[in-house]
This record gives sequence, structure tokens and C-alpha cells, in this order.
Amino acid sequence: MLGERNLSIAWGGDTRYWEWGHSPESRFAEVGILRCVWWLDIQGRIASAMLSPKTTYVAYLVFRVTRDSWGLSALGKTIVTFGGVRNETSNVYLQQPRTRGRPRAQAHTQTTRSDRWMEIKLGEFYYDNEDEGEIEMGFQEHHEYKGGLIVEGIEVRPK
Repeated sequence: MLGERNLSIAWGGDTRYWEWGHSPESRFAEVGILRCVWWLDIQGRIASAMLSPKTTYVAYLVFRVTRDSWGLSALGKTIVTFGGVRNETSNVYLQQPRTRGRPRAQAHTQTTRSDRWMEIKLGEFYYDNEDEGEIEMGFQEHHEYKGGLIVEGIEVRPK
């Protein structure tokens, strides 16, 4: 897993928008805690040499939300780029939007892991031993103000 300190987070270095703290449930010494931001952009990179060849991988954003979180049900998108191929998934939500009536069609939302953190799928890619370079993966949401997101990192694991 890429810990939050190994990620590129828009406004991550500005304490008006993000703070860095400890979460006893995290495997890392620090997690990123979103105070308030409009432009949420979390990106990670991993060298393909770190992966096993002839394997399909899935990348996940691993996070939690605070009790007083807000704005996290806005429409976002995920991106995975590798070997010149860019895959985007729209209709992605960090939190399920509250809607009256039927749920939104084909919405991609978080699932709860066994360690009680949540994750959203950023995308899949196939690593063939001949592909070299970096895999880029991320989540973007630029539609409204939001706060109360706790980012542990991005996890890449075999499908």
C-alpha cells in the first residue's frame, strides 16, 4: 500500500486544507485528514517493477470519514493510467448520495473492508512482464466543498 505521505494530494501541503495526524487503526504513522477543500485530487504512482508479471491488478483508495463529514457524496471520477492506456470511471462517490426514491443508476460507492477502513475501486490494469514504467492512479472530485475525509493510502492488489 502507498501511504498518504507517498501520494500527491492537491493542497496537501497547506494546513488550511489538510492536517496530518495519527489514527490508531492505521498501519501508517500518519494519515491525511481533510479539513475543507473544493478541489479534491488524490494521485499515487507505483513502479511496474514492484509487481508480479502476467497479473491483473486492482487499485483502491483506502479511507474513512469522520462523524461530521460533509460534501463527500458529490460525483467524482477515478483514473488509472499504465502503458499509454488511460481508464476513467465516472459516477463514483466516496459516500452514497442520499436520494429519495430509487438509488442512482450504476453508481460506484465505497465498501467496508475487514479492517473497518473503506475503499473505492480506482481501476484495474494488467501487468505483462514486458510493460515498464509507472502505474498512475487517483480519485478526483471538483464539484463542491467537502471535509471530514481521512486518507490512509492507495492499495494495489491482484484481482
